[in-house]
Amino acid sequence: MNAPAAHAIFEIEMLSDVPYGEGSIGFGTPHPSSRPLTLDIYKPLNTDRNALKPALILSHGGAYHRGSKTNDDFEQDGHHTTPVTEYCKIFAARGYVCFSLGYRLTQELAAPQAAPIKRNRQQISRGRIDHVRELMGLAPATDEEILNGIEGAFVDVASAFRFVQSHAHQWGIDPQRIAVGGFSAGAFASIYASYALGINAAAIVSLSGGIDLDDADYYVHGGRGQPPLLMFSSEMDLPGIHDRTLNMANKAEAKGIGIRRYFVPQKPHFYDRDSVALLEQNNMDGAIEKTTVGMALIDFLDKTLAPAEVTEQTLIEFAQAWNNHDIDSLMSYMSDGCVFHTFTGSEACGTRQVGKENVRHAFMQAWQNYPDAQWTRAKHFVAGQRGVSEWTFVGTRTSDGARIEVDGCDLFTFEGNKIKVKDSWRKHRI
Repeated sequence: MNAPAAHAIFEIEMLSDVPYGEGSIGFGTPHPSSRPLTLDIYKPLNTDRNALKPALILSHGGAYHRGSKTNDDFEQDGHHTTPVTEYCKIFAARGYVCFSLGYRLTQELAAPQAAPIKRNRQQISRGRIDHVRELMGLAPATDEEILNGIEGAFVDVASAFRFVQSHAHQWGIDPQRIAVGGFSAGAFASIYASYALGINAAAIVSLSGGIDLDDADYYVHGGRGQPPLLMFSSEMDLPGIHDRTLNMANKAEAKGIGIRRYFVPQKPHFYDRDSVALLEQNNMDGAIEKTTVGMALIDFLDKTLAPAEVTEQTLIEFAQAWNNHDIDSLMSYMSDGCVFHTFTGSEACGTRQVGKENVRHAFMQAWQNYPDAQWTRAKHFVAGQRGVSEWTFVGTRTSDGARIEVDGCDLFTFEGNKIKVKDSWRKHRI
């Protein structure tokens, strides 16, 4: 079939009902069981077989009660959503391998998780859920049933991601360039799968999704591998959506996670890809101040999932700038939204420095503490979006004149031809 997307390059084919796992259903009934969990695949045709492709896994909305991987075209007062299936066709036509994900709905009665995922189990945002249950003619549900359904969706999205990543070679996908996301419940589930359940997605796209305050404080810490986000909320969105979107965005920015947040004016919870989107918050360069939802998605994913251009030679030159104590040269290798995790500090990551100015100051501190600092016997490795430099640090400490020699390494995350994250590690000699 031909995709309707602007700038379409490839024709696409669809594979339906590909199983990715099993999910429990009927919990609390006389006959609990399980059912296959499936997804649909949208593949670009006639691409370069030797070039690994990015991938996008999308989950539908529907208050965890309705919608499906083939139909989530919702309407309110003449306003429509763009279905997940259409976004899959748009990005498949641009060379992505796309997946429309089906997950268990709450009324299927998923079993509870072995370990709770949502931290606050007393305050559940169930207003929209109760409204949708009434529309569907379903009896009121207990909080436990709602929590089981919500967390079941989180787990299903995480399972689908792991399935896609483990079978990446089958579809010519780069396993380091897989994004997740969705609309409403699908967006929430994608965020929780990434931050609470730890899937190593390369990016998240959230159309009117977010995270509860208690969960953001607990799960969003900016550690290695926590992915950048693209987030939307609308002027007349559902109660709590804008606040939870803002909460997630503010927490991500504070922790050095790349974030773009857009506001969709004059729209309810349901808005399509042609709706105007206004940039509200950005710590990633190259964003457009006023665009559409669809173009914001394309801009974000094309940039975030672009193949890294950093080579071992780049890391050799970067290391030489360290040994030359050349801060201007050093910073030329760092991206605008760069992050530096030092080898020591009160947080699990050490001390986190966010943004070029803070990173610049922290880099210079190393030479102030060790005026003759050198990183010797260096070896460098690059694998896609990630890299490693091994070295032995040698220097004389200013504070006491002690001569220091210690092994260490840097773990890098790349963005295009720049270093996005430098995460430093050193042996502790006693």
